[in-house]
Amino acid sequence: MAEAARPRRQRLSLPASRFIGREGELAGIAELLRRGDRLVTLWGPAGMGKTRLALELASRWAEAQPGEAVWLCELTACRDLRAVCGAVARAIGAQVAAGRREATLVERIGRALAAEGRALLVLDNLEHVLEPAAPALGAWVRAAPELRFLVTSRERTRLPGEVSYELGPLDLPAEGSSERSAAVALFLDRAAAHRASTPPPPPPGGERLADVAALVRRLEGIPLAIELAAAREGVLGVRGLLARLGRRLDLLAGAARGREARQATLRGAIEWSWDLLDDRERRALACCSVFRGPFTLEAAAAVLAEPDAAAIDRVEALRDKSLLRAAPPGSDGATRFALYEGVRELAAEKLAERGEREGAAERHAAFYLAAGEAAAADFERRGALDALNRIAGDLEELLAVAEGALTAAAEGALAAAAAEGALAAAAEGALAAAAAGRRAAAERALRALCAVEPVLSTRGPFGAQLEPLDRALAAAEQLAADPLVVARALAARGRARRLRGQAEAALEDLGRARAQAAALGAEALLSGIVADLGVLHHGRREMERAREHYEQALALHRALGDRRAEGRALGNLGALHHDERREGEAAGYYERAIAIAAEIGDGRLEGIFSTNAGLLEQERGAPAQARRRYERAAAILGEVGDLRLLAITLGNLGALHHEEGRLAEARACHERAVALLRDVGDRRSEAIALCRLGAALASLEEVEEARRALETAERLLAQLGDEPDVELARVASGFVDLALAQAARRAGRGDDAAARGGAARQRIVRAREGAEGAPSSASRSDDVRLLLRILERSLAALGLPEGRGEGEGGERELLLTEGARFCRPPGGAWHDLRERHAARRLLVALAEQQRRAPGRGLPLAALQEAGWPGERILPDAAANRIYVAMNQLRKLGLKPWLRRDGEGYLLDPALPVHHVAIEPAAGGDGHV
Repeated sequence: MAEAARPRRQRLSLPASRFIGREGELAGIAELLRRGDRLVTLWGPAGMGKTRLALELASRWAEAQPGEAVWLCELTACRDLRAVCGAVARAIGAQVAAGRREATLVERIGRALAAEGRALLVLDNLEHVLEPAAPALGAWVRAAPELRFLVTSRERTRLPGEVSYELGPLDLPAEGSSERSAAVALFLDRAAAHRASTPPPPPPGGERLADVAALVRRLEGIPLAIELAAAREGVLGVRGLLARLGRRLDLLAGAARGREARQATLRGAIEWSWDLLDDRERRALACCSVFRGPFTLEAAAAVLAEPDAAAIDRVEALRDKSLLRAAPPGSDGATRFALYEGVRELAAEKLAERGEREGAAERHAAFYLAAGEAAAADFERRGALDALNRIAGDLEELLAVAEGALTAAAEGALAAAAAEGALAAAAEGALAAAAAGRRAAAERALRALCAVEPVLSTRGPFGAQLEPLDRALAAAEQLAADPLVVARALAARGRARRLRGQAEAALEDLGRARAQAAALGAEALLSGIVADLGVLHHGRREMERAREHYEQALALHRALGDRRAEGRALGNLGALHHDERREGEAAGYYERAIAIAAEIGDGRLEGIFSTNAGLLEQERGAPAQARRRYERAAAILGEVGDLRLLAITLGNLGALHHEEGRLAEARACHERAVALLRDVGDRRSEAIALCRLGAALASLEEVEEARRALETAERLLAQLGDEPDVELARVASGFVDLALAQAARRAGRGDDAAARGGAARQRIVRAREGAEGAPSSASRSDDVRLLLRILERSLAALGLPEGRGEGEGGERELLLTEGARFCRPPGGAWHDLRERHAARRLLVALAEQQRRAPGRGLPLAALQEAGWPGERILPDAAANRIYVAMNQLRKLGLKPWLRRDGEGYLLDPALPVHHVAIEPAAGGDGHV
């Protein structure tokens, strides 16, 4: 054919449907082509929309590059290299004589492509002819240096110079969100198109959008699956589709018209890829269907029962053919792979057809059970992050092992019930075998659930293992399973119940576990259970019983040489002394526990008792030391990944911020703590965090938000029935009383302000005095004591009686409002500093210096900048101004507490400095 007769531009036929999403991908691929990459492979699994994206890009490229030819060559019908050459020749309008040798055909097409100059050739659906066509494609790339090739395939070509662009799912809305992502937009558009001949549905409101968002997440953002589902939305509705997704390959069949057979159903699209595999790859994919989530190469080798090298080859081949996807690394950092759910469903069918389902499931369970138990034992011994991360990485698979074992036990029970009436002599043997199988299944479930406990008890969600533990324990005890396995599971359930606030049930489980462990002589298990009983009694405020268990556990741990458990027992004894207000003994126990934790490298244990020590420092009036403890603990626990303990530490830091008048920081800490605790399911700690948040919100005068937080806290605490914690909510409500009192005072309603202040005072009296003959809540709970201190200082700011209990020493501290607008020196009255600007700024600077570096003077230059910011003052004049301002502070009653050292001025480190959020009313000569 003459050169002038060839078409320089092919007419591109785009689908009638709208192109939705993928703008980022379009831009990325176009940039690769513009920058000079000549072979770009757009690859990905079935149904991901590779062809549609390539067509859109080709159309936009033709518009943007009017001087270049753009051709589309569809290869779906090709079965060999000769057919590929013919398809390419027809696409570009080149004459190729029939009957030529394949090598000659490749060469002639190469010359024809080279003659076109700058152009773009799209080769669509190369995967099924990749082996014969790849060498030809490489030859064409070399022959036509100005031509760009865009290839769509389920597998990369691996040719020199290839740039592969993997196409993943459409953007999805976040979990629990109904935002309009690309996946949601695609579903709504295609569903509307299918409803064109029927009355349109109501506009997508919040509820329907939430359902659509849930559906597209379940469909994993795969465009083909979303379009096929949208075609059936008119019949089933969105919720009907959601209910039927367990068999998605059948649900999404026969729903589309006008598509090629390989794309008409999700099953057909995946079967197309299955047919391209060899038998070893098919077996590997089928076996991988037993994984519920992402898996490592090591796990794949175990399930495939092949050497590591062979398993790597199989996984790599499946990954290259887009049947496995790369998954984010787990918390252990290991590389992981996963299957899309449609692929998993088809692969599971093939596994059953091959008769290998039971064998693959058994290998899967054996691998994860061994790995999980080893990691759990390692965590128990060392408390190390890597051990916890290994369990977390395999959590989904371990829970699947437990569920599979429970299913097997239940099926065994049904089979045994059916055989019980049999008269044949063989029936007894069958029943015995069935019982043995059920027993083994129940024990496997218990072992898997014990293995996941370290993750669920530290990172949550708390209690996720309770329901399967109930079922497994019921079966195991009925079948006389291994008593050691049962004892471990009882202890695990007791700990889970304690964390869920089920104290009585937890006590029963731990008591039974203790008796069984003692009878078996399992000293290591027994020592841990005794320590857990101590924690449970401590939480119930049964101090003597807690002490008895802690001391017994300490002796057992020392006899076993278990340093980590010894450190835990020492720290728990410190907490016990702390609650009993024996601060010196508590500090000693905490320091010994922290030292052991640091010695053995147990960050979690160090974080726990650093938090406790910080709380003790805060109570003793050493906020700088407390802050250092909290910040250290938060850093450690964040690294360890113990979200529950991190949240508790953040709550304590937030309470310190509140006590110092840093209300915005307090609110941020408490809000984060509440969110974390809600996620992990620790209801008691969540309620305490809500009490603290409510108090901070009230101090910020956000009364309605404070009330909502406190109402939620009171409901949770009432359900748990712990009186000191219920009292905490009442004390926190005193901050609402104070906010209302302050508002009433500003409005000139003195009687109302006094009544509100009186209500807050009554809350303090109740918490400090307690019921007749019973210890007070303040004496039993450091959480109550902390909020009481802040509440009492706020009452002092209002000029109302503070209601202090004996020994609280409210007159030995300096109180400041925000920015030191008002101050009250120890034993003195309130002073209004709003017009004494320099003295006020210097007092703020001195208080901050005491907080940051207690005992170190603030240099004159720093004092000058603090008192007269931005002014240029001669040194002698500055020194004189500072001297005058300091004299003003001395006359306010701070003379005993102002010091000088070699560097400058400072506040005595022994002077407690506290901030209050409520300002007193000014009067007379500046006193209030």
